[in-house]
Amino acid sequence: MLEFEEKGFAGSSLGGIAKRAGISRTTIYLYYDTKEAILEAAFRNSVEQAIDQVAHVVQAQSGDFRTVFSSALDVIYSQLVEGDAASFLKILVAEGHTMPNLVAFYRHEILSKGEAVIEALIARGIASGELSEDRRAEDVRIYMSPAIFAALWMRVFGQIDPLDLTEFKDAHVRLVTDALLERG
Repeated sequence: MLEFEEKGFAGSSLGGIAKRAGISRTTIYLYYDTKEAILEAAFRNSVEQAIDQVAHVVQAQSGDFRTVFSSALDVIYSQLVEGDAASFLKILVAEGHTMPNLVAFYRHEILSKGEAVIEALIARGIASGELSEDRRAEDVRIYMSPAIFAALWMRVFGQIDPLDLTEFKDAHVRLVTDALLERG
């Protein structure tokens, strides 16, 4: 991942990736044909696993909507905002226009799983009576927008103007849950 983060997708090479991994260039070809395949595998390994952890939290934790949403965001912020997974977002924003197949993969294979987790959480809130049925029709991407902003902010401006991610996450919880619970 460091190769992609430091050099960008276009500037990285299979040789550079192999060197960082401590393997020969020919060895890397035993597993991957292209840089795209490596990046896709890295997406699955990092981002998809984090989304699976969020899904587990949503399914396994008891409590009200605010509590479960906050716990889900704890995982999202630690894995996807502060962790290396934020580098993927930066790469997609900076270079996505040059790799439409990878962008489509990320959208349909990775982000759709995350959206399904949030939809399940909203359905749970509706079933418990905390949220009104009309919440089901809303675009779930709005609930994750602050986390995406935070991930990009930290990658672009973090060295000169870092966010206090604990305070930011708490504000994210309040913003979303207060709005959702307002009309119940």
